[in-house]
Amino acid sequence: MKKLLMILPLALILCFMVGCQDKETMAELEAMKAQAEVEAQNKTIVQRYWDGKWNERRPEILDELQTPDVVYHGTSMEMKGIKEYKQVYSSYLSAFHDTKVNVEDLIAEGDKVMTRVTCSVVHKGELEGIPPTGKTLTISLFTVFRLVDGKIVEEWEIIDELGMMMQLGMELKPKED
Repeated sequence: MKKLLMILPLALILCFMVGCQDKETMAELEAMKAQAEVEAQNKTIVQRYWDGKWNERRPEILDELQTPDVVYHGTSMEMKGIKEYKQVYSSYLSAFHDTKVNVEDLIAEGDKVMTRVTCSVVHKGELEGIPPTGKTLTISLFTVFRLVDGKIVEEWEIIDELGMMMQLGMELKPKED
């Protein structure tokens, strides 16, 4: 009987520890599930952003999916706020027509979504002083979005601007001393 009384507390402690571990494991699994759901939601938002912004050419998508104080870090420019973002976007809408954006890769990690995108556009309007050429351009870009509560708050973008300018007929010449 004494042995049973000694083993019983050990068995209870062991059962308690196993139960706690199961609760911790379940909590970890629930956290992982919640994170996966947020990442999937963020990927859907970013895909909607690309489709609405370029394929459908709907400026209102910016108000829907970005915060008013969105920050853009680009290859050759920085923008702060949706008002400035819309002005630049409008100039690109005027310059480029028949836009087709294809999201090649869409990868989410935490609050960020990375995309690798290929765009096909026709240059039908003036772009940064370059008159319309009527040429079809293929532009590659990589963009990382940061989202908070289902809205884009920050964007980092690397565009193959040299390739785009060369397709527009620009030449790269060495700097003369």
